Amino acid sequence: MEVFFIHLVKMLDEQRPAWRKNHVIQMDNAPYHKSNDTLRLLEHLRIPVIFTGPHSYDASPVELLFAAFKSNDINPRHVPTGKK
Repeated sequence: MEVFFIHLVKMLDEQRPAWRKNHVIQMDNAPYHKSNDTLRLLEHLRIPVIFTGPHSYDASPVELLFAAFKSNDINPRHVPTGKK
């Protein structure tokens, strides 16, 4: 996630230097989003962020896309993953 945010901020700073004034990153309350390391990175990069409340699917329409994506067989060849 660190590499993604660093790249995103670099790109936005180059293309729209004032992006922080009228944009915000919305994240859910996943433990890795609220970890001390992530919060320090967000602060260091001066990324404006808001966190959704627990189970706030209405506040995050992308959850509908994730649900549709997850409802399909996303690993039809059954390639081994790190999950058991």
